[in-house]
Formats: sequence, C-alpha cells, structure tokens
Amino acid sequence: MTIPQQIEAQKSSFLKGINRPISVRIKHLTTLREMVRENESLFYEALHEDLGKPEFEVYSTEIITVLNEIDVHLKNIKNWAKVRSAGNSIFTFPSKSKIYIQPLGTVLIIGAWNYPIHLTLMPLIGAISAGNTIALKPSELAPNTSSLLAKLFKEYFEPEFISVYEGGVNEATKLLKEPFDKIFFTGSTHVGKIVMKAAAEHLTPVTLELGGKSPAIIHKDADIPVSSNRIWWGKTLNAGQTCVAPDFVAVHESKKAEFIEESKKTLHTFFKDDYIIGSNYTQIVNDSHYERLIHLLNTGNIITGGKTDPETRFIEPTLMDAEWSDFIMQDEIFGPLLPLITYSKPEEVMQKLQTMPSPLALYLFTEDEQFQKDILTHVPFGGGCVNETVSYLANHHLPFGGVGKSGMGSYHGKYSFDTFSREQSMLYKSFWPDPDLRYPPYDDKIITWFKRLFS
Repeated sequence: MTIPQQIEAQKSSFLKGINRPISVRIKHLTTLREMVRENESLFYEALHEDLGKPEFEVYSTEIITVLNEIDVHLKNIKNWAKVRSAGNSIFTFPSKSKIYIQPLGTVLIIGAWNYPIHLTLMPLIGAISAGNTIALKPSELAPNTSSLLAKLFKEYFEPEFISVYEGGVNEATKLLKEPFDKIFFTGSTHVGKIVMKAAAEHLTPVTLELGGKSPAIIHKDADIPVSSNRIWWGKTLNAGQTCVAPDFVAVHESKKAEFIEESKKTLHTFFKDDYIIGSNYTQIVNDSHYERLIHLLNTGNIITGGKTDPETRFIEPTLMDAEWSDFIMQDEIFGPLLPLITYSKPEEVMQKLQTMPSPLALYLFTEDEQFQKDILTHVPFGGGCVNETVSYLANHHLPFGGVGKSGMGSYHGKYSFDTFSREQSMLYKSFWPDPDLRYPPYDDKIITWFKRLFS
C-alpha cells in the first residue's frame, strides 16, 4: 500500500470512529503500556546499538517517563474529555451552551533520534488519548530503534489506527505532502521550517519542538559545588545530545575560577572509573555529528576535557573558554562541549540573551529573587529551572515547549491531550419562545430600545 493509500485508510478509520470511544482509547493506551513493558529488553538493545546508551539512562529517560505519561492519561482521560457547560450571553438567552472536546483527525508525529523512544511515544500518547488515528515517523538516525518500533506496532496495533513509516528524507517528504489534520515535529529549527512550510500547503496546524542555545546562568551568590553538579549532570546526560541540555554557561566573573575547579571535581566524581560507552556514558550518534563537534572543539580554547576517539565516536565532556562572538556560540552545540562566558553585571547578561534567538530552556543559579524576576520578565525562553537543570520536563503538570525559533505549542500530561484535540462550541435552543422582534422588518422603536438597553 502506498503512503497516500495508507493515510486515506487511516482517515477513513477516523471517520468510522476507530478510536473515538473513551473505552477504546483506554484500551489502546493500556496496549501501548504493555508493548513497552513486554519489550523493555529489546529497547535496551536497540538504544545500545544506536547510541551506546547505558541501561540506566534508557530506563530513566526513555522507559519510565513513557510509562508514567501513559498512567497520567489513563487516570485523567475521562475527566479531560468531558463535555463542559458554558455560560450564556444576553444575546443568546434563552439557550444552553456546551463545549465538546473533539479529536483532530489523522495526525503525523515525526520523532527525533536523540531520545528515539521518549520523543516518539510521548506525543503519541497524547494523540491516542485525544482520539486520533496516527502516522508515526521515527528517526532514521536511530535505525535499530526505528526498526523495532515498526515491528512492535505491527504486532500490537492495527495499521488503520497507527502506522509506522520508516525511512529518511524521501519518506518524510512524501508524508509531508499528505493532508494531515495535525503535524507534531521534534528536531532542528532548520527542518522545523521545512515542516511548517509543507504544513502551510494544507493549512495544517503544527506543534514544533525545536531547540536553541539554552543558557545556564551562575550568579555571584550561587552555590558553586551544587551548581556544577547539576549543570554537568544535565550536560553529560546522553552526551549532551539533549534539546534542553545547558548549551553554555554564563558565570559571574567573581565565580569563574571556582566554577572551573568544581567542574573538574564534578567530572572526576561522575566518571571516576573513566568514560565507558554503554556503561556510564553515551556515544555521539553518527560520524557526521561527531565531525561537526570535533570542528567546534578545535575552534575553541579548552579549559578541561577534550579527549576524543573516532572509533567509538567518544567526546569527553569539555569546558571551554569563550566569548559571546565566538564561533561555538553561533548555533546549538548538541554535544558534550560547554562554553564558559563571564559577565560582571546582571544587565549585561540579560542584554546579550535578548539579542539571541529565544532558547528552549534557561537555567538560573541564584537565590537573588530580583534577578530571578528580571530574567523571567525580560528574557523569552520556553521553560526552565532555578538552581536546577533539565528535570522540569519530567513534571507532567508543566507544559513543555519552546518560543520563537525554539518552537511553538506544548505537550506533556494534559497539554498533550489538548495539543491533539480541539474545542467545539454548541448552542442549544428550544423552538419556543420565538419573538418577532428579532426578525425584520425592524421597527425604529425597537432599535431605540436596543440602544438604551446596551448603552
């Protein structure tokens, strides 16, 4: 079956209500949970092959997050999907108004390679929960995981409900030509523009989860040992191949020397038995990304770290001295390199951040509430933490998404359900009463009365 034929079959299934009843959605979510649980060991193997991910990282960032998200939807779906009564207006009296929560239709979800389970299944959960049929496109840059997902979805679900489309740019291009009812994309800003342009041809709404240069700001009152631990934890997770990893650190000049020393201690403590791919550290995804990071490494000034191995695509977590104008500061790094910039006044770092594209995340290390307020008020970013990194995205009560070039729309928890559904307004009116005064011809006295009533 060709891609257009398969999408048409999914659209037909949606119109027949294949995933419309809440009971069926619950059944499908439960099946997805079983699929993940029953094949956990296969996911470990696939992710080890694709990225050399340690088992703990796979479980903590790919498996348990997905299972927890499913549980949140199973617990709340009936309440989220309830028909809501709405208030009345003087213009519509007497009547009743209601808001129905409807699925969008047949949706396309394009996953990402850096967390190929999490970033593919997390939006899928929302799409199932909201009642859609789904076309799923895993990333070809994680081929073993993509192949495993395609195999498992064929075993656990009907293709008219969920279809997995493997392949690279050609397959993605073909999918983007189809008239979907929603496109959800996770990836780079560059590809996000392509997705949005293709969606515009059909006026298809999009959610774009992109990236950017997410800063970690260490102010003069910060606890440096704790700040170092939390920043390097967020940076070394998945070898820095995380859309919300700290991309660079802006340190108050009075704390630079201390942060450098604490960074050395932190990394020695984290990896005291050296870096072991698949055991305590992750490799760079492919040769292209490895060479790109090596180029960035060679253009900067290394403070600590810098070891590499092309055979295993290993790059050591590396702290680098930098200036705002340096080459490494121009685009998202997406790897274990951490440029260090200093500032002297809060206004200086705020002004610099305001000139940069809005990042997906921002991390502020300080107890200074005024500085916290100033950053929140004057620097646009998707989300973030105070005195912490990364973990805010694990709270399903918080919407996760970007702003500007870091994306549009949000998901997680109820926000995922909302992303893949729409509110439909309905007004109910009886045949009686039906006063003549609302119909033409309009008497001048009635117009005068109306003006007095609403003036």
